[in-house]
Amino acid sequence: RVVLLVVTLFGAVALLLIVKRFKESNLHLNPLALKADTLISNWKLVASHPTFWAYTAIAAASYGGLFTFLASSSFVFISVLGVSKIGFGGLMLMMTSSYVAGTFLCRRLIARFGVIRTVRLGGALSLSSGTLLGALSLLTEPTVWTTILPFLPYILAHGIHNPCGQSGSVAPFPKMAGAASALNGFITMAVAFVVGTWMGFQSIDTVFPLTLGIWFWSVVLAFSAWVLVARYGDLVKAPHKA
Repeated sequence: RVVLLVVTLFGAVALLLIVKRFKESNLHLNPLALKADTLISNWKLVASHPTFWAYTAIAAASYGGLFTFLASSSFVFISVLGVSKIGFGGLMLMMTSSYVAGTFLCRRLIARFGVIRTVRLGGALSLSSGTLLGALSLLTEPTVWTTILPFLPYILAHGIHNPCGQSGSVAPFPKMAGAASALNGFITMAVAFVVGTWMGFQSIDTVFPLTLGIWFWSVVLAFSAWVLVARYGDLVKAPHKA
């Protein structure tokens, strides 16, 4: 309850700041932008662009693995592996710190290698992490450290995939960035809903829903990075002509 209270207070403060301080930067507002037929037309245009799907696949798959961890980790580490609640908080701190480090790494990699090569490097890191995590859980007796340490490179790579996936999916649509961003977010949250529903049918008295689930998403991520983004991810050629 305290966690939910803190989230509510944070949301209230954010809303207050937006109401008091946010200023519209668009000087040419479209009065029809929020009409249903306009929204549907924009979403159709967005959904017809392969670059949107390439980068949305990156964002959604990466979040799918993260949500697999978030939905199962408390059961796995506390109930199965015997970690204390305080200890579990420390593991979550390790996880979130790795994500933040990944976002800083992302900026440096993009400046040096460009978006496509950065995403491909992130895909390799994700697949290596997920494969090691899954293989260790199948071949050895699971422990706290053989479960959390192999996952950290995955969440480090999430710091690459998340910003690249979100910005890359919006980049082709400078005149309908809001529609593209909304559709990207909806698809990502739909993936999270599917993961949460699947997790609800699992008996989380082993590490396997966590380890094998993340392994699955790492494979999807690698395919998205090495095939979809490699083929359709050129943001110079991507902008939509409509």
